[in-house]
Amino acid sequence: MRKVSPGFPAGVWIAGLGPLSGTFAQAVATALDVTERPAEPLAEALCGPLREGRCMLVLDHCDASPSEAASLAGHLLASCPELVILTTAEHPLGLPGEQVVPTHHDGPPVPLATAILSAGEDTQSLGVTGPACLQDVLAWAYERLPGDEQRFLRGISLYCQGFDVGMAAALAAVPVDEAAARLDRLAARELLVRRDGEWRLPRPVREFAIARLTDSGELPEVTARRREWAATTAAGLRARVEDGKPWRARFDRIADDLRAAVRAATDAGEQPHRLARALAELLYARQFLVEARTTFERAAALAPDDRTAAVDLRTAADVAMTEHRGEPAFALLLEAARRSRLGGDPAGQAIALAYAVCVGNRFPATFTDLVPHERLCELMAEAEGAAPADDPLAGAYLAAARAWNATGLKTTPDPALTEVALEAARATGEAVLVSAALDAVSSADGSAGRFADAYRACDERLRLFDRLPRHDPRIGVEIVDTLHVVPLVALAAGSLPGAIRAAERSWEDELRGEYMRASKLVIPLTLTGRFDEALEYARIMWDAWVRVGRPTARWMAPAVHAAGLVHGLRAQRAEHDGWLDRARAMSDPGVHSGLYESFAAFAAPREALWRGACAEAVAAAVNPTALPAWDQAPHQFYDAYAWAVAAEAAVVAGLPDAPAWLAAAAPAGRENAWAAACLARAHGRLRRDTAALREAVERWERIGARHERACTLLLLPGGRTEAEAELGVLRCALPPASL
Repeated sequence: MRKVSPGFPAGVWIAGLGPLSGTFAQAVATALDVTERPAEPLAEALCGPLREGRCMLVLDHCDASPSEAASLAGHLLASCPELVILTTAEHPLGLPGEQVVPTHHDGPPVPLATAILSAGEDTQSLGVTGPACLQDVLAWAYERLPGDEQRFLRGISLYCQGFDVGMAAALAAVPVDEAAARLDRLAARELLVRRDGEWRLPRPVREFAIARLTDSGELPEVTARRREWAATTAAGLRARVEDGKPWRARFDRIADDLRAAVRAATDAGEQPHRLARALAELLYARQFLVEARTTFERAAALAPDDRTAAVDLRTAADVAMTEHRGEPAFALLLEAARRSRLGGDPAGQAIALAYAVCVGNRFPATFTDLVPHERLCELMAEAEGAAPADDPLAGAYLAAARAWNATGLKTTPDPALTEVALEAARATGEAVLVSAALDAVSSADGSAGRFADAYRACDERLRLFDRLPRHDPRIGVEIVDTLHVVPLVALAAGSLPGAIRAAERSWEDELRGEYMRASKLVIPLTLTGRFDEALEYARIMWDAWVRVGRPTARWMAPAVHAAGLVHGLRAQRAEHDGWLDRARAMSDPGVHSGLYESFAAFAAPREALWRGACAEAVAAAVNPTALPAWDQAPHQFYDAYAWAVAAEAAVVAGLPDAPAWLAAAAPAGRENAWAAACLARAHGRLRRDTAALREAVERWERIGARHERACTLLLLPGGRTEAEAELGVLRCALPPASL
């Protein structure tokens, strides 16, 4: 919970760190109320609220893993300049600039509760001379308990932090009313405390009781009771997630106990597997993505058979795809296929292999090293050989894999086969398969230059989007991909208002990393002339991408170039060149499908025309007369812009065959509203046709393209005054070539 103090106006947060290593970042996330996002590590997500000004974060009880606490605190301090961290621990963390405030009490002995609980339960606050004396105090108090209360104290000691009466009864194996009475008696003896509606054992008491539990020989029995309680509790929380009932606050309070129960499981079996699987599902719903993936893998290790383990591994792969990490997802799918084969599940084997083929073709941007097509063909053949002929689910996955693999080109499925895949997906009734198949149809239409049809398929996908259960790991990649693709397809169709709406939806979604979300707004804002906003989102995008370690993001290069285009239109050459250098460095044409080249073929000639560099514009443009006809050429998202601006460059440059360029580019205008306006303006310039220029102005107005509208007004009689005023608002100087 966030608190405010005069010295820390941006907030004070207290994160209680439990006794389990590897959970400190999650504890801080819970305190800050932040979540992990795809391609954005949890440690980076924590920095968001801590960068908002002078603030304090209290890391309470760092002793379970001082090195983990030091690593996390060091990262946060390095990333958040105005952050102050206060830790409670027996020893300093050893960080630069750390100041130690001792709390040792040198006075006379004090009562047990004060000795144990004061100063955050730090043993150094005791009015005694050292750890041995503390043990003596605890032993003295423990020996004066009746035997049943000693046994009760040992039983409840396995809880990591707070617990309620029902939890105490479960581990101590006593009725609830009896547990309540014993808790009261232990509190009266100052061996536990009630805080925030929960009972808590002070850390020294807990450690003492666990040692006695181990010595008593009761540890296996109590551990088994904890596992049963954890499995039942996790299943109940999982049901609340499914039913849309409140669950998160309860989960946050007991998450460490569920984790501890899973960690303590050593043998495979139905109950430990059920617990691990439920915890993994809860962690995914809580959006602790990396931990969810590893916990699904842990569930596979505890599975009672190969077939069950294969399901867990397949789900772990789904989480990896939600994380935007293709390599681990691909490896997990292959292992899932192997375990399915060992478990006598040919349908599961075929599904895992077919989905691996889809992942390798559909999501190349999630891979550092692309999967060769030859390898995908091998997996496709293996999937075909394993699949039962009468299994509709396996058939739907195979149909999708055939569509994506047929062309041998990443992100470019076969158009006819995508329709087959969509029909097969609809037959299963599985929303996740229908969404994926609609993406295949949209991708095929887009690759063929049928951008209007692609946009219609995306519209159906968006309608499906709101019905997808977000807590289901299978859905994660469809959510991420829908929010990534729909703004692109809207741009491809020239629907700038639609692209901005889709990008704003992406920006607001909690399952999108910051640089991913910001990138979607840069290009539509640039094309609508909202230049200041475009540059602000470009800055957010770039800074966030750098903070998370500059992961492979070739798809982001067009948005980076768009920031350069804005600076170019404002005659800011140094900034323009800097952003273009960044874009070129991000894009490797040897491993991607031409997305960046498509955008550069539009942006470079457009910026050159603005400077009046007509020859440079023509040189940078595609020549549509030298390419296959529009409906016979493969296309990328920005091709309509590139073809239209090329035709206009030919007109402005006075090329003799400019009419042929215009004719060749005409289909682009039928598929893209921006291209239609640009071509209308080019026709008006070629023929000195005022009606065509006015048509262009109307088209620019319909899609909200302020800069292009102003440029067109410059060409119309009586339009210069309004155009100059608009360009002044946009901070653009008048162009030499009136473009």
